Amino acid sequence: MQRIQRVELENASEESRPLMEQGAEGAGKMLNFYKTFANSPAAFKGYMDLNGTLKGGALDRQMQESIAVAVSDFNGCAY
Repeated sequence: MQRIQRVELENASEESRPLMEQGAEGAGKMLNFYKTFANSPAAFKGYMDLNGTLKGGALDRQMQESIAVAVSDFNGCAY
C-alpha cells in the first residue's frame, strides 16, 4: 500500500522540478524515488547535495554501482 503520494513532473513545485529533472538525467529515467522525494523540496535538495558530495569520493562509478546493486539485492528490491 502506497502511503506517500508520488509527484509527477508536470505537477511538481518550482523547487522540486529541477531536482527531479537532475535526478532523472543522472539515472537515465524518472525513478519513483524522486517522485516521492518531490513532496519535500528541502529533503530532496539535501539528498541530492549529499549524493553529489559522495560522487567525489574514492570509489569509482563501477564500484559504487556494484555496491548499490548488492544492497538492493540484500534488501529484496524487485527493480
